[in-house]
Amino acid sequence: MNERPTFVRAAGMACPLGLTWPAACAAMRAGIMRKSFSGRHDDEGREIVASRLGAIHGHVPPGQRWLELLTYALADLARGNRLAALERPSVFVALGGSALDRSSPPLAARLSQILGTQILAEDVHIFREGAYGGYAALERGRASVRDGRPSIVVAADSLLNARALLALSQKQRLLVEGNSDGVIPGEAAAAVLLTGDRRNALARICGAGFAREPSTLDNDVPLRAEGSVEAARAALLEAGLQAHELDFRLSDAAGESFYFKEQALLVARLLRERKPEFPLWLPAETLGDTGAAAGLCGLLWAMAGWARKYAPGPRAIGFAGDEAGGRAAVVIESAG
Repeated sequence: MNERPTFVRAAGMACPLGLTWPAACAAMRAGIMRKSFSGRHDDEGREIVASRLGAIHGHVPPGQRWLELLTYALADLARGNRLAALERPSVFVALGGSALDRSSPPLAARLSQILGTQILAEDVHIFREGAYGGYAALERGRASVRDGRPSIVVAADSLLNARALLALSQKQRLLVEGNSDGVIPGEAAAAVLLTGDRRNALARICGAGFAREPSTLDNDVPLRAEGSVEAARAALLEAGLQAHELDFRLSDAAGESFYFKEQALLVARLLRERKPEFPLWLPAETLGDTGAAAGLCGLLWAMAGWARKYAPGPRAIGFAGDEAGGRAAVVIESAG
């Protein structure tokens, strides 16, 4: 059991379903969607359906949408939480591969403006490993808390830019006419404030694990969910729990059969005692594929479930990964 627990003190979220995390998660629970024609077509002329945040003005370049999402999510996090009182917080930022190009404004200055407290450039740490990077950033945030410094972890991504859409199209990964085994590109940002103080906490981070999956969409290695199993076992070991003691799962799976097969194999290999139910919550069902933000979006949904008392139990495990085979698992429980 981790002797230095880390608690989620506050949260923030921005996505096509809402600009606050309680509103967005309520819409996710209700199954509300904001999916529509993106105005773009793939190489074969087929319409690309996307999940878009309408609050972002049309003059914002597609490659900068992540920054608007990040701004909204951090504004939600800061609302009523006196972040200015924090003493030199560390900030860990998970982004998509196309973010932070040369036209992007200095991130530390933007963070200082949003959060209302000075953020130094050397205290901002960037991760670029998809949804896996969101959990990697969370783990670095936990380490910061163990060292006595509060931390802010934020993940922001938009797949509604030409580079991301082209990459998905070239790999036949878009959900379009004639391809039912694909994803709907989306966008979102999620943020958490981590501290060592349990008072008024939303959740407790109990454990985390990281591993590599040999099988990917781009190779012929048989899928056995080795990476997810290893990551889950490490997270459970740190948490001092067995898999059957968890109440539900969260995953960044966004529609492709490969990742659903991985979840099925994971459960079969992980559980040592039979569970009548082990629900799987999928943010992508309503949000689409939110890239780097997917893992944290799932954790915020779990916290909303505990706050509104509709979650199936007080403990959950979240899974996230990247295309290169990175796999991460986080065990989280209600602080109530």
